[in-house]
Amino acid sequence: MQPLFRSGRYLFAMAILAFGIIQFVNGNFLIALFPLPENFSGRIFLMALISTLFVGAGIGMMINKIAIRFALLTAILFLIFMIYPHLFKLFTDLHNGGEWTVGGEIAALMSGALILAGKISDRTSDPDRSVQHWYTYGRIIFAISLLIFGILHFVYADYIATLITAWIPFKLFWSYFVGLAFVAAFLGILTNVKIYLASVLLGFMFLFWVIFLHLPRLIAKPNVEPEWTSFFIAVAFCGIFFMIAERQQRGLKPGTPG
Repeated sequence: MQPLFRSGRYLFAMAILAFGIIQFVNGNFLIALFPLPENFSGRIFLMALISTLFVGAGIGMMINKIAIRFALLTAILFLIFMIYPHLFKLFTDLHNGGEWTVGGEIAALMSGALILAGKISDRTSDPDRSVQHWYTYGRIIFAISLLIFGILHFVYADYIATLITAWIPFKLFWSYFVGLAFVAAFLGILTNVKIYLASVLLGFMFLFWVIFLHLPRLIAKPNVEPEWTSFFIAVAFCGIFFMIAERQQRGLKPGTPG
């Protein structure tokens, strides 16, 4: 299982790289993740800059010597977008389930970058203790985002059931079940109790979604940007869970390659 879990870092980095490429191809910000107003000053320049940074960060996080710096850069980018526009929009409508969902995704992606930075530092011969703290911060933020997703699965169970692939039966049951899984993972990852089990199970759940939910939708609608974005968000989440599982499985062994 260890080789699979070690792929988590690369799955996450690949997703960030993909976000930049998708924006370049479409000439626009990702519709759901970065919904900047059309009249935003310098919008096109900013889109090109952010896309370039995502592409560079995605590549950089795959290279040991520079991975930490680019992971922290990625976390900063997501923090900025979480503050604006998402927190601004959420404060104006606290009952907006869609905004809670996207805000939770942005927070989770930010936490994934922090987890990656801390994980890479663990594996160096001279671990940077200041960077290692970022793993803990990332783990806590990630756990909170899972709680948000769990609550949303209960509040919007009927709607979520409509998103489940047609051939899967008992859709409402699975909507509630996944909500429970998110809440259980929140408790495990936040308290560091059964964190390995929680990250393994949720990692495979997202891998299942990537293959059997998002990939068929992507194949059916290859020209729809949100389908590409949703696909790579699921890839990123799978990567985050696998990074946590790999860290728990191997323990902290300074000097071991990340």
